Amino acid sequence: MVARITSVRVNPEDIDESVRLFDESVIPAAEQEEGFQGVLLLVRDDGHALAIDLCDSIEHVRANEASGVYQTQVKKFADKIVERPRRDVYRVAVAKGLKGGRELLEA
Repeated sequence: MVARITSVRVNPEDIDESVRLFDESVIPAAEQEEGFQGVLLLVRDDGHALAIDLCDSIEHVRANEASGVYQTQVKKFADKIVERPRRDVYRVAVAKGLKGGRELLEA
């Protein structure tokens, strides 16, 4: 498994709208990508955010990068982003105890 981490900062007043847009637009697009395993969005009150999307292989990550889906989604946040997003890819060495998805947030 591979984790692609996007670090970004949005205007603090745009956090709620950015979260909504991520949930309603980015996640459905990511779910259509081959190898998709899941996604987390971590946010702070100052506008810093980390999006962690999980994929089954580096080959599928590369195919996603080449498809243009990422670039299309980033454009939707153009008026909210304060700094250029930064992306890094990591091999997932340990993944245990992850359960729930959206249901976990509602608990």
